[in-house]
Amino acid sequence: MATYQKNSALHSLTTHITTCQPITSLPETYQSILKTTDPDTYAITTTDTIFHPQGGGQPSDIGIMKLDPAAKSPIFSVQFVRKLPDSQIYHVGKLSGDAVPPTPGQTILQEIDSQKRNYHSRYHTAGHIIGLAVKQLHATIGAVTELKANHAPGMAGVEFGGVIGGEHKGAIQERANELVRRNVPVKVHWWDEVKAKDFGAAFPEGFTMPDDGVIRVVDIEGVGAYPCGGTHLPMTLDVGEIVIRKITRKQGVSKVSYDVI
Repeated sequence: MATYQKNSALHSLTTHITTCQPITSLPETYQSILKTTDPDTYAITTTDTIFHPQGGGQPSDIGIMKLDPAAKSPIFSVQFVRKLPDSQIYHVGKLSGDAVPPTPGQTILQEIDSQKRNYHSRYHTAGHIIGLAVKQLHATIGAVTELKANHAPGMAGVEFGGVIGGEHKGAIQERANELVRRNVPVKVHWWDEVKAKDFGAAFPEGFTMPDDGVIRVVDIEGVGAYPCGGTHLPMTLDVGEIVIRKITRKQGVSKVSYDVI
């Protein structure tokens, strides 16, 4: 179970090993997705996880796993996390020293890198706020459609179908930071499609409904909401300051690139 989606404030979790295997024992298609064939690299799956996998424009968590909560050293260092085609979340990394690979059913303590998680969460919430700022400025910017976003530090940007002129850079930054300073709650809801659309959630182009018909919606209270599987901090003020680096245009798509400081 993706526990991080239910409680992204949880940064440690006791769970159980389901599989632990060398990367080289995984199907070649999985090795290709994980982009490593290092025989010393292992992939671990667990019954529950607090590790956010790479996806939805957000980088994966990193962290450690311990067999004994009191242990000074971890048994496993998690270097990156991916959800693979079998819908399992794979924690990829290295065993520590002469550690023996944990076995299925064994209890394990997960601990994520809280500083990195919070950093990624700030960028993710900032991306939503920029999308909402552009929506609020439609009278001056013109009609554009939000397409997708990358929330990775150093590469962060929100893409829109339509033309956003460079002269709007300052206005977007000003409106985005105004929304940040309102310091409103960022809440997570689980809704069906009808309720989400009635609420006014912004569905990005190409969005597909989950098989169970239930959508995880991140709501910036009083401002707007998005279907989203990523992690966020509790209040908009936690984002810090948003800096719009540049606005670029290519083949009818405008990209608003940003940082948080």
